[in-house]
Amino acid sequence: MRALACVAAVLVALAGPTPSAFAQNGGDSLIFQRIAAVYGSSFADLESLVRQMRADGMGWGEIIMVLQLAMLSGRTVDDIRALRDAGLGYGEIARQLGIHPGELGKAVAAVMSEGRSAEGLERAASARERARGRP
Repeated sequence: MRALACVAAVLVALAGPTPSAFAQNGGDSLIFQRIAAVYGSSFADLESLVRQMRADGMGWGEIIMVLQLAMLSGRTVDDIRALRDAGLGYGEIARQLGIHPGELGKAVAAVMSEGRSAEGLERAASARERARGRP
């Protein structure tokens, strides 16, 4: 019976994130908030786009690159995903769209790195002050 439970747990894990898991995971929620802060005004249906990409097994970095490419190129998320599904790498897609591939790395770092987010900068400043003995 325990072996069956282990197999079921592995199958669920391999299936990838589900929309309900996305809502329940605090880390995912935080990353989505950062994505919304950066891309929210560019995509009317951002939450459903992100949920679909997560359900399709895409990682957060991939999602950010797709959103960045779509935003900078004026193409749709589906257009970018179609190019990726056709076998192109994200750097190749960027070059094809006239975007420097380095922009993708910058976009991922800006969203994923807490040190570059507003709340991360505040926390870092507070930590520096505490380290100097100031409350």
